[in-house]
Order: sequence, then C-alpha cells, then structure tokens
Amino acid sequence: MRRPPRTRLLLWHASAALPVLGAAAAFYGPALARTGGAWPAPLDDVYIHFGFARAAALGHPFSWIPGNGYSSGGTSLTYPLVLAPGYLLGFRGAWLGLFAALLACAALLDLCRSLRLLLEPRGPGAASARWVGWVAPLFVVAVPLLDWSWFSGMEVALLGAVLGRALVAVRRAELAPPPRRPAEQLRAGLLAALLVATRPEAIALAAPLAVAVAHAAGSLSAAAALARASLPTALLLGAQAAANRAFTGEWGAAGAVRKLILSNPYPAPLEKAVEVIKNLAALRVQALESALGGPSWAFLLPLLGVVAALDRRSRRLAVPLLLGAYGSLLLVALNATARYQNLRYAAPALAMLLVAAALGTEALARRGRLAAGVAAAIALAALAAPSPWFARQIDHFARSSANIAGQHVEVARRLAARARQHRAPRRVLLGDAGAIPYLSGIPAIDGLGLGGYRGMPFARASVHGVPAVVELIERLDAAERPDVFALYPSWWAGLADVFGRRVDAVKIEDNVMCAADEKVIYEADWSALAPPGERRAGAVDEVDIADLIDERAHGYSFPSPRGGWVVGAVLRDGAGGAPRFDAGRLIPEGREQSFAIGAVAGGPAVLALRTDGGGPIALGVAVGRGEGGEARVEVPERPADRWSEIRVPLRDVAPGDLVRIRSIQGTFRSFHVWLLRP
Repeated sequence: MRRPPRTRLLLWHASAALPVLGAAAAFYGPALARTGGAWPAPLDDVYIHFGFARAAALGHPFSWIPGNGYSSGGTSLTYPLVLAPGYLLGFRGAWLGLFAALLACAALLDLCRSLRLLLEPRGPGAASARWVGWVAPLFVVAVPLLDWSWFSGMEVALLGAVLGRALVAVRRAELAPPPRRPAEQLRAGLLAALLVATRPEAIALAAPLAVAVAHAAGSLSAAAALARASLPTALLLGAQAAANRAFTGEWGAAGAVRKLILSNPYPAPLEKAVEVIKNLAALRVQALESALGGPSWAFLLPLLGVVAALDRRSRRLAVPLLLGAYGSLLLVALNATARYQNLRYAAPALAMLLVAAALGTEALARRGRLAAGVAAAIALAALAAPSPWFARQIDHFARSSANIAGQHVEVARRLAARARQHRAPRRVLLGDAGAIPYLSGIPAIDGLGLGGYRGMPFARASVHGVPAVVELIERLDAAERPDVFALYPSWWAGLADVFGRRVDAVKIEDNVMCAADEKVIYEADWSALAPPGERRAGAVDEVDIADLIDERAHGYSFPSPRGGWVVGAVLRDGAGGAPRFDAGRLIPEGREQSFAIGAVAGGPAVLALRTDGGGPIALGVAVGRGEGGEARVEVPERPADRWSEIRVPLRDVAPGDLVRIRSIQGTFRSFHVWLLRP
C-alpha cells in the first residue's frame, strides 16, 4: 500500500471531512434545537455507556455505578473505556455527549481512511478505478438509518473505525512478505477481537475474517495463520465468560440473559421460532429494503458486494463482509428488542454491507473504462436511493433526543432537586434507565439487571417476572433497599403499585423513543417484605420459590415451557398476621416442580407448602433419590385473604433427596417450601 503524494492526501482528507461533518451537522443541529441546547442523545442507552465510562474514569472499570460491583450488562467492552478520558478531561454530565460526538466524527474519518487504503487500485486497470477512493466517504454516510446510529452517541461509530482497521490488517496480512506475515496475521486477529469487544454480534465477521487470513497464508502454515487470527477472539470470549461466571454466576452477559428470546423459559420452541422469524422479516424489510431505497433499489448495494466477492483481489474481504452482515442480522434476530430503537442493532450489518459495496465498485471499475462507467452508475444509484429518508431520519433523531431530554433527563433533574430539598434518596430503583442515575448522581439498582448489582441475578429474575425481582430486593438489608422508584407503571405491575406511593411523574408528548409516555416517581414502602435472612422456627431447610438464588442452591426445576410462571401476592400471614409478600410459580395440572433437599440430618420430617387462596386441588408428593411412590394429598378450598399451608408428613428424608410435587388436579400455586422436624 503505497503512500500518495502529500497534496493529494490533504485534498482527500478535506473531501472526506465534508460529507462526514456535514452529516453530523445535519443530525445534531435540529436535535440541539429540540433539546433547548442540551447535548442531544436519541437513546437513553447512551447514558448507560456514560455511566460505565464515569465508573471506569473513577477507577471502577466494567461497573455501571461505583459500589454496584462488576456488571456484564454493557453492550460494548471497549466503548466506555474510550469515553472515560473525555470524562477525565472535563466533559461531565450530558456534555460527555459532545466528546462522544467528536469521537464519532474522528472514528468515521478513520473508517474513510481505511476505505481509501482498501480501495487503492493495484495492477492492471488501476487508472480507471482511482476515482473510487475519492467517493469512499459517500459510502460511509449514504444510508440515513445508519447515520442515525453513527451519530447517536452509541458505540457504532467506534465499531466502524475498528472495522476499517481490521480489514486493512487482513489485507496487509495477505500482501506481506513471508517474514512479516505472521506478525500481520496476529495484528489482524487482535483487531478482529477488538471488533467483538466493541459489538458482540461482530463475531459473525471475526470468524470468517480469521478464515480469510488462513486462506491467504501462502507458503506459511494455514493452521498457524488461523490460530493467530482466531485465538485473540477466542481468548477474549473465554475471559469474558469466565469473568461473568465468577462475578454474576452466569456464563452469558446480562444483556443476553435479559434480551435473547432463547432466555425466556415460558414460550415453546415453536413460539420462540415465530418471534425470531418476525424479527428477521422486520429487519429485512426495514433495514435491508426500505433503508436502502425501497424494493426497486435495495438490491444494488448487495449486488456490488457480490461483485467484490467474485473478484479475485477483493474476495478475501468481501466474502467475510457479506457473511458478517447477514450473519450478524441472524444473531440480532434472536434479540427480543431487535425491531425497536430505530433498528439500531442492524447498524453493524449495514456498515459491513456498505464496505463490501465499496470494494465491489472498485473491483468493477478495474475492468476498464466501460466497466468503470457501469460501476459509477450503479454506485451513484445505490448511494442516492436512500437519500429520501434523510429528512425523516434527521427529524426522528431530533424527536428522539427531545423525548430522552424531556423524560429521562427531567426525571434525573427532579430527583436531584428532591435530594437538595429533602433527605437525599439512598438508592433509586430503575428499569434499564441510564440518564437518571448518571445525571442525578443518586445510586441505583437496575431492576432489569443490565446495570448489575453485587452479582445478584436481576437480569434473569426480570425475565422470569417482576415478583422474582422483588424476591431479590427482599434479600437486601433494609438500609440497602431502594427508597425511590423511577419506573414505567405498565412495566412494573406488582411492584410499583404494591410497594410504591406515587409522588411525581413526567409525561411527554410526541413519544417516538421512550417505552411509555409517562415515567412515575414513587416513594418505596417495603414493610411487607421479610427481614433478610429470616428463618422459620423449626425449619431445617427451605426453598423460597421464585427466589432464583434459593432455587439455584436447591437445584429447583419448574415445568417449562408453558409452566412455572412467576406470580406474587401480599397476604396476611395467618388469621391475624401482618401482610407479607411472597412470590411463587404456577404449576399446571399434570406438571411438576422438584428440588433437592440440602444438608440436613436424616429422619422423619414434615413438608410445609405455602399457597394462596383458591378452589380444591390435589397434589402428588414423592421424596427419594429414585422413582419412589407418590403420596396423594387432597387440598380443600382456601380463603383468598391469607396465606395457607399444606402439610405433608415424610417418613424419612436425607440430604440430596429429590422432592417432586406434581399437580394432579387443578393448578398449584406454589410459593414457599419448608422442611420441618415433627
């Protein structure tokens, strides 16, 4: 890759800056007007990144809020670390967004530079293809849907820069002489790992890039080349999984636990497949068709990518790019939120597709003057086709920024004002809301689990149901429990309405981005929760159903799919007792739950099962290490205003015995199990 003359290089940089900075101004200008001068962020997730960046700057990397501990909920490992210097340089509060915007522009210019290097013509036909490098920046900003994500403050622009450098590294590994080739192969592998660290679905590109490096090994060992190009990514994923397991008890990241359709225990496989197909259909129509100019024009960019894949010089990059683009969309389709937030999860695929199209334009232009004219015509049509969407995407960016400023930022302002006027809240309970804790400075617990809190499984609990989240809060000391909520009532039925008293609310108009028009501030009342660590007199073992920590400790199993749904209630504990919360699971007729008895002394015992009101049911209870006999237990009708208890005498129990409770007649609402000595 030869260095062009200095004057031509300066002219190219100036020509690249014009479309990138022009697009940035087009998006930021109207958004600034909508937010009243506050730096715009069209997604609240931007502030989640800012929270991780602030924590990293303060010496707590991979933590959402200092003191909350390790969090696997950040969608990008690298982006907060890149933002952290901005926080240290004085870009505080919402103005860290300005630093993110400067970073985005620099990253996109770096992607343009990488494209220029990749499109530098070599050999026969070079003269007819030199113009392609000059129009490379247009490929970067031609798709308004992608521009929305480039300038959103999320990690997409950084991913673009890393993408460009990774591709250049693969090209250099291909062209390097044998003595230098191993070092270039390793460099390509490290940049591929950085891609995955920046966006996890980039694994769909990193894997075929490693194969491309091995394919270009030439006289060197292909196996060794594959190892150099793939081991950094494998080691990164292994280290990340090990850290997740060590600090959270989960191998996967919190985002995967919370958002992946496959993580939901309730739907049947066919129902999950239908959701994935719906996501794929939406992504195809909206991201790969409408966003690229509609059905009459959307085929042009993929067509240019196919041209690159058929070209001998560019196929080692084009084939991985096409596989990465469509493979990442397949991965994204597993995300339950793939169809929302302006299709931001499709942005990496669009970026890969545009780079492949640029390579195809150069490959076709190299075929001679006539082919260069055809390449120019196709490229011009492909780049112009999405342009009618610019006005709509710029307007959507501005309205979304106004939504976030009007709701999340305003809630943060009001909570900060309450802290100044009254006793400062010790902790606020949120649902995946980044601006509120970041801008108010109030510690928080994310009820959806993406923020992480001392290794507790809030992410998985939120998938199982709101009462399972309450069970985890019950484990906290009273002084540690959130005393303020900032929640969407419709998302948190059974928590906000049961344990909260509404004190304020922020409602926005023209909502295009927030999960609901109104976010409500509540004061908490946890008086119905048990003190943490409370033990029942005479109990030698217990399983708190729907408390995921307790369930895991006892190897608890519930009927899944289509069973085991989490429910919660606050009922009187006995005829004259105080109201007490408990969560449980629904065991449908003909299905069973099971758990293993803990470390207890062997001997006779009584199994005490807590349930709530309802009509007569019948249970089958079996205890033992094998398939022992089942005792039938008839349960009469129970009052609706209090907890009821079913007692089952057991002749002998031992540590590790499996207890199976089957619902023979009716649905069993199982809330708590105690093992008592008679």
